[in-house]
Amino acid sequence: MGLAERLGLLRGSAPSQPSPPQAPAPDIAPGPESDPGPTLAERLARLRPASASGGPLGASVAAKAAPTGIEALGGDWVAPGVLRVERRVPLAQVQGRVTLGAGLAGLAWLAERVLGHTGDPEDWCLLDTETSGLAGGTGTWVFACGLARPEGQTLVLRQYLLTRLDAEAGFLAALHGALDGCRLLVSYNGKSFDLPLLTTRYRLAGMTPDWADAAHLDLLHPVRRAFAPVWPDCRLGTVEDRLLGLKRQGDLPGSEAPRAWLAWLRRGETAGLAGVLSHNRLDLLSLAALGAPLALALSDPARVGADPLAVAGWHRDRGDPDQARAILEAQRQALTPVGVLELARYRARARDWGGARDLLAPLAEAGHPEALAALAILWEHRLGDPARALDLAQRLPPGPERERRCRRLEERLGPAQGRSPGPAPTWAIGG
Repeated sequence: MGLAERLGLLRGSAPSQPSPPQAPAPDIAPGPESDPGPTLAERLARLRPASASGGPLGASVAAKAAPTGIEALGGDWVAPGVLRVERRVPLAQVQGRVTLGAGLAGLAWLAERVLGHTGDPEDWCLLDTETSGLAGGTGTWVFACGLARPEGQTLVLRQYLLTRLDAEAGFLAALHGALDGCRLLVSYNGKSFDLPLLTTRYRLAGMTPDWADAAHLDLLHPVRRAFAPVWPDCRLGTVEDRLLGLKRQGDLPGSEAPRAWLAWLRRGETAGLAGVLSHNRLDLLSLAALGAPLALALSDPARVGADPLAVAGWHRDRGDPDQARAILEAQRQALTPVGVLELARYRARARDWGGARDLLAPLAEAGHPEALAALAILWEHRLGDPARALDLAQRLPPGPERERRCRRLEERLGPAQGRSPGPAPTWAIGG
């Protein structure tokens, strides 16, 4: 059974003809419109240190003393000023056109081949943050962090929300506890954004993050490797649309998250925070589902419209030239001239001189300079016909390379014609 069948991604139709995406149903009801939110005094109290209750965070403050309007988000207080919202989603649920279970199977495939990581999926943690801005650095706060961990046939989503500025240490401590036992982190652009920013917040708080020993699978990197040559961009929304068949309806844009948090801090408005948490949950579910099409992209790129040359290069760089060649052979008719040249190199390295010649000849006939040079080398050093090699060399564009190659071949066809061929240059197609 192939990878596509094991992942259960393709059910009667190819991804190139996706079924119409279904808009995710809203899963949080906003608070009553009549709720005025906390009073000015309550909002000011949230911005004051709470040391009077004993301890820097006011840990003895009862949960019932928390602001009243925010309970509409449906969470529980895990520390003063830190709300946790939990949802349990069955792995049979579909995100776009991919089940979460198939996505997790794909993540396991990716983790093993990208990182060499194997292990219990219940030791994984999918992570996505919401911040007060995109600039990074010490002036940017992480005010919400979503974590998703597989538990049996369920994906458990836990979102941590910082509801007042003086509660950050408790917020970070809660995340530290939630990440306990995590052996594999999964993110989208987490290596460049989420993790460095979280690390900065921990250091400013005099704390140490709990993911130093965890492997990190950042899905942005395989997406870029497989699709950057053929897509306009690799934003998560583009990935959801093209690989999951998912178009979000009524979703709060990530760029609006800082404004929603400030609206809560300044005016006690919770409706925007509900949108932030809903957006964050969709990000986590997409992270889980994306494993399936990304695994296919790196094993059978034609199934999901990935660039075969880029995927072959990924396998080559990982020390698997046989798989790289197999991918290019499967897409031989659709390869660009650059891809044909690369496949010819793989054939020549396997001592398939005739196969390399057959690929290069049409390009050389069309006057492709690199194909002309490669075919000349092949005829001179591998196929034993320096006269044909000279004919090809004479068709190269004028320049030092043409003069050098033609001079050498003309000398060889003269008095030294009977001399055995010397070794091919180190860069030569069969070298």
